[in-house]
Amino acid sequence: MNEFVRLLRRSDYRKLLIGQSISGLGDWAATFGLIALVYDLTGNTSSVAWILILRLIPPLFAAPIGGVFADRFPRRTIMVTCDLLRAVLIVLVPFVNLWLIFAIALVHELFSLFFLPARDASIPDLTPKKLLPQANGLMLASYYGSLPIAGAIFGAIYHSSSLVPSFFPLSQLVNQRPTTLVFFLDALTFLVSASLIYHLNLRRKVHYTQHGSIKTDLVEGVKFVWQHKALRLLSLGIVMAMFGGGVLFAIGIAYVRETLGGSNLTFGWLASLWGAGMAIGLLLVRKLIDWRGAPYIFVASIAASGGILISMSLVSHILLAFALVIPFGMAFAISITLAMSLAQSMVKDSMRGRMMGGVQTYYRLGLGAGALIMGTVAHSIKEVDIGVRLDGNQLGMFVSGLLIIAAAITCLGLLATHPFKFRSKTKT
Repeated sequence: MNEFVRLLRRSDYRKLLIGQSISGLGDWAATFGLIALVYDLTGNTSSVAWILILRLIPPLFAAPIGGVFADRFPRRTIMVTCDLLRAVLIVLVPFVNLWLIFAIALVHELFSLFFLPARDASIPDLTPKKLLPQANGLMLASYYGSLPIAGAIFGAIYHSSSLVPSFFPLSQLVNQRPTTLVFFLDALTFLVSASLIYHLNLRRKVHYTQHGSIKTDLVEGVKFVWQHKALRLLSLGIVMAMFGGGVLFAIGIAYVRETLGGSNLTFGWLASLWGAGMAIGLLLVRKLIDWRGAPYIFVASIAASGGILISMSLVSHILLAFALVIPFGMAFAISITLAMSLAQSMVKDSMRGRMMGGVQTYYRLGLGAGALIMGTVAHSIKEVDIGVRLDGNQLGMFVSGLLIIAAAITCLGLLATHPFKFRSKTKT
């Protein structure tokens, strides 16, 4: 706990964390708002799915380029500019038609994928190296931890929109589109974040004078990863860690309702316990690193998440699933937190932006692959017998667990390829 206190005493890191917590709150509320608005306009779930698809496709192109920009130009300038542009975009949503809403959602996500590599590449400049896991963990918690609060805020704004008096500016628009004020709130949170980031003391040498074309920088980044075994193994580990999360995202609701015989409320409890497990994992990550070192814990957490998915696939009682999802959340949080920290420690500053762009790409690729591939398996297969009878949801989780464990075994080579000095100096 002392490490977290030390982090929060660092004023620049604290400013970034507060800004990200506030903008994360607005981002989640606006995500709920986009889903509700699109459904209100179309009345079908396939249109809603496009909102999620638009958040998965851009990383294939934008995140690596965003990483190049983070290495070429001042990162603080990139972050402030992206926040301001996202504020302008999101405030336009209530005024436009469906297709422009889709276009705004796409461009908004593109700006996010320029922002994130710059932010993640800046964290090592704001905190001591041995506190990187806690710094990344707090940043992760600030985003995902705001989800339930954002849901409550969205619900309150949505259901109280009819109470807006007629003399209120844009009252007619608010009554026609109850999500309007949610987008205005999100725009405000981006402005707060931009203001806090503007005052960060981020002094670094800008490297853009040393580079050729963007294509050259992209190729250099890809070659750098390919030529270093540790980075190749780390990339595989990141994808498979997020793969497990994508599986639970996609199959979770059907697993609860069809396999376990629960309700939407039961799924809400499962998701909450997953979040609680993530919080516990973030609290334990420092002690685990001091115990065995970051690479070992990273690989072990990936293997653990695969093993827990297999265990969840074999149970048919809600309470057992509840008990298992907590350690799954712990393993999930530890693996993705250490993935970011290891990636930051393995590259020099001039290459860090591109590495962080790659990490964001891997995060989303793993999440999307897990959701789409195993979601399709779960939907297509009704039942199989592998010695025990499994429905499609259980089979998807079982196969995913095996794949994740296989990836963890492959990543064992990571243990011998880099020293990763994250242990406390007082430890032996």
